[in-house]
Amino acid sequence: MITIQSAESALKNIYLESVINDINTKTNPFLTMVQNNARTVAGKEARASIRYGNEGKVATGTEGGALPEAVGKVAEIAEDLKNVYGTFQISDKAIRAAQNSPGAFASLLGGEMQNLVSTAQSNLNTMLYGNGRRLLAHAENLNIPTRTFTVPQRWINNLKVDMFVDILNADNRNVNSTPMRIFSINKGTGAVEVQGSFFPNRFDRLYIYEVADQGLDLNGIDSIFMQDTMYNLNLSEHEAIRPYIGGDRELNGTLEVLNEDAIMKFFDGYEEHCEGIPADILLTHPNVRRAVFENLRDLRSNVDTTELAGGFKGFSFNGIPVYSDLKCKAGTLYALNSDSWAMHQLVDWTWLSHDDGSVLKPLDGRAGYSATLVKYADLICDKPFIQGKVTNYSALKSV
Repeated sequence: MITIQSAESALKNIYLESVINDINTKTNPFLTMVQNNARTVAGKEARASIRYGNEGKVATGTEGGALPEAVGKVAEIAEDLKNVYGTFQISDKAIRAAQNSPGAFASLLGGEMQNLVSTAQSNLNTMLYGNGRRLLAHAENLNIPTRTFTVPQRWINNLKVDMFVDILNADNRNVNSTPMRIFSINKGTGAVEVQGSFFPNRFDRLYIYEVADQGLDLNGIDSIFMQDTMYNLNLSEHEAIRPYIGGDRELNGTLEVLNEDAIMKFFDGYEEHCEGIPADILLTHPNVRRAVFENLRDLRSNVDTTELAGGFKGFSFNGIPVYSDLKCKAGTLYALNSDSWAMHQLVDWTWLSHDDGSVLKPLDGRAGYSATLVKYADLICDKPFIQGKVTNYSALKSV
């Protein structure tokens, strides 16, 4: 007979390992690559050192002359570990209905685990492309001067009337000079009207963050592409650690397509910045991938396909695997060196246990139970100066 105790045993001893594997290796190939670099930390902070300049300098000299000096610099990172949770619920009725059938109960728990993994993968993917702040929504069809834009239906419930938001473009620049107050929301059409001062440029896609958010999300890829700070470091004091950003230009109402020629121009600048091309993966939006793929297909007899970490499929551009993701910012391509990134964590995913050691907790006032998956971690890059990003292009093949 199935009991709460046997359900807890199944969660701990049967499902946990497979859940960890699915989240860590089947969410995103880049996340799989950096999870392989996981570092166990002590305490509440992720600490790392960004070493830059000519440290470890190699030089020639005379037999009796002075040895070359290391003149590099070090920027110390200390970031609070983020609390990442995943919760699932199961009703008492469902447990009792399956209590005399181990097969039915296994199917019940298996379905709940699949839902938990799917939600965790979606949220982690969103954070991966973020900047440490919680993304509320992306928006399109900016209409000035009425200050209205359209939000996809799956995001609309994240926004509330009278909420104050910041609105950023793809290269993390604010398009509002002061916090914007949400004036009205049409949940049927997704139209959102805000009050405040907008910069007049037209952008392909906007990203909306709550002003009150204190950076509770993982430090994603865009954390190193901010304008003023990186991991709480003042970039004006550490200019040399900045990554390379291409396509950073004023928009004049028309958006160019990110095609092969534009990407090769980006690589020219990226190679010079990094003194080589150390990237081992390119991440972009599916529409950008489609435009590049069709361009390669039209000009060449074949396109090289490749398998990425975790079994994901992609194709090669300039010898580097390309992976497309809907969560990647539109009109953007990242050139990343995965060896420079690591997941700093206290432990890997585990069930949050209560005082008595149990993981299933009765729901207050309801006939059911909940369990919470938890991970205390943050994503850190210790060589941001060999990463690259090109942005401010259209995600569409034609505009």
